[in-house]
Amino acid sequence: MRKTLVFIGRALREIVWIAIAVAVVYGGFQGFQMLGDRRPVVEAAPVARPITLVETTDLVPITGPLPVRGAGFVRPYRSVALSALGGGRIVALHPALIDRQGRFATGDVLVGLDDSAERASLGQIASSIAATEARLDLNQTQLERTQSLRDSGSASQGALDQLLAENAELLANLEGFRAALAVGQVALDNRTVLAPFNGAVLSRQADVGSVVGAGQSIAEIYTSSQMDVDIAIREADAALIPGLFDGAQVPAIVTIRFAGRDITWDGRVNRVAPDVDPATRTLSVVVEIFDVAAGRTGDMAELASGPPPALINAFAQVVISGDQPDHTYPIPSTALRGGEAVWLFENGALAILPARLMHVDGETSYVRIQAVPAGARLILTALASPAPGMELRDVAEAASAALTE
Repeated sequence: MRKTLVFIGRALREIVWIAIAVAVVYGGFQGFQMLGDRRPVVEAAPVARPITLVETTDLVPITGPLPVRGAGFVRPYRSVALSALGGGRIVALHPALIDRQGRFATGDVLVGLDDSAERASLGQIASSIAATEARLDLNQTQLERTQSLRDSGSASQGALDQLLAENAELLANLEGFRAALAVGQVALDNRTVLAPFNGAVLSRQADVGSVVGAGQSIAEIYTSSQMDVDIAIREADAALIPGLFDGAQVPAIVTIRFAGRDITWDGRVNRVAPDVDPATRTLSVVVEIFDVAAGRTGDMAELASGPPPALINAFAQVVISGDQPDHTYPIPSTALRGGEAVWLFENGALAILPARLMHVDGETSYVRIQAVPAGARLILTALASPAPGMELRDVAEAASAALTE
């Protein structure tokens, strides 16, 4: 009996707990249903996405030639080691050589060597010529008289023949003395060294009173009014220079930096090497500064020493005037998309136009773009998923609108 009562008690407790669990679950379900019935209805609405802001700049076609750049060192158009054909003691120097400044002109006497021996020899030869000419005059008189006597029978043929032989000998001696005089004059002329061109003195190795040998360097001179700059340009850039291989005088600008300032000269292409450097695939081009004094420009007023000449061995930047193709625009190189297209901001939307790369100048690319829409601006900002017609907004326009509000 007792076991039966214990069993019934346990069963009742389990039934009670089951009922409580069922009541809790049912209550929770009903509460969830009630909350669901009372919740507000949310209707789907389109999301307004922000319009992408882009930075733009004006797209302006070029109005001048493409700049083909190069760099090199300034050197004289001509430089010569000055020397004499014969040795001797220096007795005179041009003031430009003495002071190592100033200029000289073509034909000026730059160096004079002691020529006393040559002048003495010329004097002796001149005396011999005068004596021979006097003997010839006398012989000619005697020859005419003997010829007259021979015709009258008063003189023999032998006397006449002797005078004719003496006359021929004197004429031969006279020609020899005159040849010696010409040789002596050449020797005298070689005692002076004349300027082969207009120029200035770069250095001097001998002074007045020095004894120099034949061919020994006395000074180094150069063309101060004309300088050259050797630069290397790429094959692709050479193709942009009109008439480069036809001898055309293509204009160029040569610039050096001196004392923190730029000094610029007008120049022109003088010549181009016929071969291509096999290592760098570049061409050697010589740019000439044809008038160093007149062609110089630049603000050098603050320099007490005044503007310098074209400094020899100075590093120079050169810009050669290339071709001027139509429909060509300078743009930042980063604005050329994929090397073949540009993005334009047109009436608040994206326009993608094909572009052909013509030339690269540092961080600027020159591209040919056909049929650019009026008022379109070049997009500088990178876009993740560009598509024609994509709605955009200009940063500058947005900032202006914000200021007016």
